[in-house]
Amino acid sequence: DSLARAFNQMATRLESVEATRRRLFGDLAHEIRTPVSVLDAYIEALEDGVRTLTPETAEVLRDQTRRLVRFSEDVAALAQAEENTAGMSFCQVAVGALLERCVAAVAERFDEKGVALSVAVAEDVPPVWADPQRLAQVMANLLDNALRHTPGGGAVQLSAHRVGRQVIVRVVDDGEGVAPQHLPHLFERFYRADPSRNRVGGGAGIGLAIARALTEAHGGEISAASAGPGEGTTITVALPVSESF
Repeated sequence: DSLARAFNQMATRLESVEATRRRLFGDLAHEIRTPVSVLDAYIEALEDGVRTLTPETAEVLRDQTRRLVRFSEDVAALAQAEENTAGMSFCQVAVGALLERCVAAVAERFDEKGVALSVAVAEDVPPVWADPQRLAQVMANLLDNALRHTPGGGAVQLSAHRVGRQVIVRVVDDGEGVAPQHLPHLFERFYRADPSRNRVGGGAGIGLAIARALTEAHGGEISAASAGPGEGTTITVALPVSESF
């Protein structure tokens, strides 16, 4: 009986892995299909003489190739983030200074969209033991996600404070919000709460997956909360305090 139960559990896990593999390849194909189809259609039109290679046509072709390049870079970044911590360089990182740099790096994009961006770091926040570049990548992805889903006139706040032996970093926006059924899936690869969004407007659904993988590589946890559509979203990253503090 024990052997039969173990075998059934193994079969269930293998079935789940296979389903995940099929979904992953389906998502990859879906992400690649649109830019490749556009490129194919434009090249065929050029060959048939229906179109000429004008600056406008060249820009369309260039835009689609950029989408493919961005997507390949995203997938490579996700694979690297999920592998292990071997390639990470840990040191004591001042959280406040790192968050200020992250805000400065994206300030222009927020200004262009008309979204207010602020940062608030409590005075007692200690350093964390982290790879500063990877941790900055987490924050950059979270800020990019918040900007994408916050309309002009909205606001995003990046904050940090200490709770026991953890530093809690939050990215809070007053944008589109997330329906309850989508919250458990936000950090899954290629997941979009709104499937109708294309890659230009909605991203490939990789940024939050990378943020989760890198956060967990630091021994931390990441979670999302929202009161529902139109109520904004809060992403919380909990990182362990450096052992010397």
